[in-house]
Amino acid sequence: MNHLDAAQIMVADCLCFRARRTARAITRAYDAALRPTGLQATQVTLMNAIALGPEGAQPMGRLSEVLALEISTLTRNLRALEKAGLVTIGRSEADRRVRVARLTEAGTIRLADALPYWKQAHSEVVAALGRDTAAALHAALDAASQAMADTGQGESGQGE
Repeated sequence: MNHLDAAQIMVADCLCFRARRTARAITRAYDAALRPTGLQATQVTLMNAIALGPEGAQPMGRLSEVLALEISTLTRNLRALEKAGLVTIGRSEADRRVRVARLTEAGTIRLADALPYWKQAHSEVVAALGRDTAAALHAALDAASQAMADTGQGESGQGE
């Protein structure tokens, strides 16, 4: 078997290819709508994950699990938000070994200000997909994420 045969077989069945292609297309739509906020969809997602923690803070290990990101990737993604003054990284008061990401006051304001732009993007994506397809995709993605986490394949592999 040559490389072209291998490529054709993989592309024909590859869930990773389809998931990444779909994710990029959807991300582009959210990025375009969020542009006036100065935030990217990935940053809003990260800020949402932080905001949902107790008192607007999340341990890095928990963020890594929720977002299925390696700690090193998570840290790199947080740097831009930290530099912009939207997030701080500190230590847990309960356990000084644990690093915690926390939204700043500016971060909470920026996240709230992003909501109308997010709603616009979300409406556009749902309209493009159709409500039934959007709902089915939502359910399928949640199920796939849970299944991968249950097998240990969806985990970041690192904790803190």
